Amino acid sequence: MPEHQLKEMLVFYNKKQCVNESVGYSPSAKKPKLVVYAWKQLGYPITIKKTRALSIEEIAVAHDQNYVKGILSGKFKNGFGNKSLTVAKSLQWTTGSFLCAAVHAYLHKSNTFSPTSGFHHAGYNYANGFCTFSGLAIAAILLKKQYKAQHIGILDLDSHPGDGTANTIHKTESEDFITHYSLGYHDIQKHNNAEWLENLPNLIRENFADCDILFYQAGVDCHEDDPEVHSGHFTTEQIYLRDKLVYSTCSELKIPVVTNLAGGYQKPVQKIVDLHNLTAKAFQDSP
Repeated sequence: MPEHQLKEMLVFYNKKQCVNESVGYSPSAKKPKLVVYAWKQLGYPITIKKTRALSIEEIAVAHDQNYVKGILSGKFKNGFGNKSLTVAKSLQWTTGSFLCAAVHAYLHKSNTFSPTSGFHHAGYNYANGFCTFSGLAIAAILLKKQYKAQHIGILDLDSHPGDGTANTIHKTESEDFITHYSLGYHDIQKHNNAEWLENLPNLIRENFADCDILFYQAGVDCHEDDPEVHSGHFTTEQIYLRDKLVYSTCSELKIPVVTNLAGGYQKPVQKIVDLHNLTAKAFQDSP
């Protein structure tokens, strides 16, 4: 660590956003607890901020209301492919975590963290790929409706296309105030990922310079060793550099950043947690 004062990390977390029961291949349901504990072990100043569960009406600003009710009642399968009411309840808390982090970041012009995943494959009326509700679109629309935010950016550096995010933005006619970039739509491989990283600050400046706030999906399934890697193929060092460039560039532009965890599928799960630790380190090491 450079010799400078450590920055407070505002983490919007409640244990109710975690699911301890086995829900299959993805570790995302139990990851928040593990990552928050790991960040504390790093010795960084972490303040756990209060969150709340979102209502059906709040979630439905980005989704068909019958779909939302069907998920929460166990009538429809969630993104994990089951009808678990335990999972359903946790989804109100994961989306609540992200919204609370976004509202605080917007109102106080400060960076915040939401240890959440499972957003960017969720469409307007369907679940897919471990994702059920679009916490990104929900937060963006509510910031616009309730707090008069004018322009929200979504920088999705998960390895896979944010197709659900794109679908919810389109279905809710939110294109005029949400700018969305997803790494998964681009062919970033080992032969060109260093060039892509070099251009990342320009990418942020060109797409998000006039945004009131940036939602950053700091996915680690773009690591070269991830079994589900699609776009990125970054080394461990490049994951750290990626995050540091995001925070440094947004600091330069004076844009508050809301960071969430997104995907990661390596085993054992500690490998994923170690990569998420790099996000915390990059935040501390950036201006």
